[in-house]
Amino acid sequence: MTYIRTHPHQPPQRQRRSSHRVPLIIGGVCVLLLFAALSASLYTRPFMPPNVAQEHMEHWLIEGARKVAGEVRLRHIRNVEPFYLKRNYQPIWLDSYQLRPEALELIELLRETSVDDWRNYGYSLETLEREMRRLTNLPEQATAMEVLLTDAFVTYAEQALNNELIPNADENDHPTMRRVVLSGDDRITEMQIISLLQESVRQNKLDELLAQMAPQHEGYRRLRAELKRYREIDRSGGWRPISHDLTLSAGDRHADVPYLRWLLDQYGDLPSGTLSWFFGSEENIPAPARNPNADLAQAEYLLDGPLRSAIIHFQKRHKLEQTGSLNKDTIDRLNIPPYQTAQRIALNMKRWRQLPSDLGERHIMVNMADYSMQLVKSGAPELEMKVIIGRLDRRTPVMTDLMRIIEVAPTWTVPPRIAGSYILPNVKRNPDYLKQKGFDVMQWRNGARVHVAADEINWHNYSARNLPYTFVQRPGKLNALGTVKFLFPNDQSIYLHDTSSPELFDKEQRALSSGCVRVEKPRLLAEKLLQSQDGWHRGRIDEAIDHNHTSRIRIKDPVPVHLMYWTTWVDDEGQLQIRDDVYQRDLIGGTATHASL
Repeated sequence: MTYIRTHPHQPPQRQRRSSHRVPLIIGGVCVLLLFAALSASLYTRPFMPPNVAQEHMEHWLIEGARKVAGEVRLRHIRNVEPFYLKRNYQPIWLDSYQLRPEALELIELLRETSVDDWRNYGYSLETLEREMRRLTNLPEQATAMEVLLTDAFVTYAEQALNNELIPNADENDHPTMRRVVLSGDDRITEMQIISLLQESVRQNKLDELLAQMAPQHEGYRRLRAELKRYREIDRSGGWRPISHDLTLSAGDRHADVPYLRWLLDQYGDLPSGTLSWFFGSEENIPAPARNPNADLAQAEYLLDGPLRSAIIHFQKRHKLEQTGSLNKDTIDRLNIPPYQTAQRIALNMKRWRQLPSDLGERHIMVNMADYSMQLVKSGAPELEMKVIIGRLDRRTPVMTDLMRIIEVAPTWTVPPRIAGSYILPNVKRNPDYLKQKGFDVMQWRNGARVHVAADEINWHNYSARNLPYTFVQRPGKLNALGTVKFLFPNDQSIYLHDTSSPELFDKEQRALSSGCVRVEKPRLLAEKLLQSQDGWHRGRIDEAIDHNHTSRIRIKDPVPVHLMYWTTWVDDEGQLQIRDDVYQRDLIGGTATHASL
C-alpha cells in the first residue's frame, strides 16, 4: 500500500491509521445512505399484497362497477372482469401504487384524442385526471384507477381499430363514397381487443401495443409536439386577445408590444434569444401584464426589427400577406385562443389515420386546404405545384388510391350528373353549343355506343331525368380536362387532370372544380411519373398532345395518390402551418370553423 503525506512533517504511522479509517467511514456512510434510500423507496412505493389487490379489484369489477371512483359506470365490464380474473387481479397499469410509463402514455393518447371536442369519446377522462392527481397508497384508489384505465383503453382501441377516429368519413358530396368505418363482421370486437391486451402484457409489449394504436407517420409526430405546445400555452393562463384597435408598423411604440413579443415567442415565431435580451432568460417567462403607465421610450415597447420578422413569420405560416405590420387579418389570427388551435391540431392528427402506414417510396400528396400538391420521393419533394379542388357543393373527397394510368390528349366523357344539370341547359339555349365546345353525342344501341348527329335531336324533349345521350368532348384546347389525365381506380370518378382554364391558378381561393383535382403542371408531372417509360419522354408527350393523339399509358410502377385535407401541418422546416377551413370540415364542438374569420 502506498502512503501519501498530506503534510511534510506528518508521521508516516499516523498517516497509515488515517488511510484505514477513510474507507471505513465512507463504507459506513454508503450503508446508511443505501438503507435510507431503500426505506424511502419502501415508504413511497409500497407493494400491494395480492389479496388486497384482489379484494378491491373484485369490488370495482362486481359490486361497484356502476360507480367506479364514485361516478363512472364501466363500459366493458363483461370482458374486463374475466381479464383480471385470469391475472389473479394483478394490475397492468400500476407498479405498486405508481402509474407505469404505459399508463402515462395511454392517458396522453386519451388527452390528445379528446382535445378536439369532435365527439363524446367516453373515456371518463376528467375522472381519470382527478384520480391520477390524488393517487396515493390506498388500495381502493389505486385499483379504481387501474380498472378505469383498462376500460378507457378498450373504448379507445375499439374506436382506433374500427376507423371511428377518422374525420370526414361520412360526407355525402359523392354518394358512392366508400365508408371507412368498419361495421358488421369486419369490426374488431371487444373480446379481440381484450385478447390483444392480454397477449401484449404477457409478452411485456404493452408499450408497443399503445404505439400501434396511433399513426407512426412523421407528420403525425410533428403535430403531436405542436399540440403539446398549444396546450401548454393555454394552461399557462397568460394568453389574452389583442385589441382590434391596435395597428402597428415597424418603429411604432405601444404598451402591448411586450405581450405581442411574448405571444409570438410562445408560438415559435420570434427569433431565438430575443426575449432573453429583454428579460435575461427565456425559461418559463410569464405573459407580461399591460402597463397603462408604461414609459414608451423604453426599448421593450418598440416594434423593432426582430419583432417585425416574427410578425412576417406568423403571417407566412397563416398564408397572409407578409406586411410585417400588425393589421386586422393578423390580429384576427393572433386572437384565435390557443385551445382552439389545439383542437384543430388534434383533429388534423386524426386525418393521418386515413392513410396507410406506408405512404409509398414515391407518392403524390394533395393538400386540399392548401391548394397544393407534392410528388414525393424518398421523403423529399420531387415536384410541387398548385391545384384546383372541388367547389363547396362538390367537395373533393378525402381518399387514397393507386395511380395506374396516364391519358395523354384525353377525351372527356361527361358524367350524367354534369350532362343533365349543365350541358343540356346550355344546348337548349344555344343549338350550336356542342359544336362550339367540341362535343360528340353518343347513344347505346343494340349493345354498342354509336354516334348521333346533334342537330337531329329535339333537346327540349329531354331533361336530366330522361336524357338517353352521352356527351364526349374531343381532345384539344377546349377539352375541359386539358392535355393530360391521371387515373386511379375509384368509385367516385375522381382523378387528377389538366385544365383548359390555366388562368384560374392565379386565384388565391381555388375551390372551383366539380370534384376532380386540376394540376398546374400536368406535362411535367407526366414526364416525372413515366421517366421515359416505353419511350414516353417529354418530346413524345408534347407531340401526342400537339396532334390530339389520345394515348393511354399504363404506369410501370403505380404511384400511390393521397387526397388529404390538412388545415394544420408541420412543414419540413419544423413550422406549424395553418390554413382556412375552406370546406368547413374542421368540426370542433359540433361546429365547423369558418373559411374566413
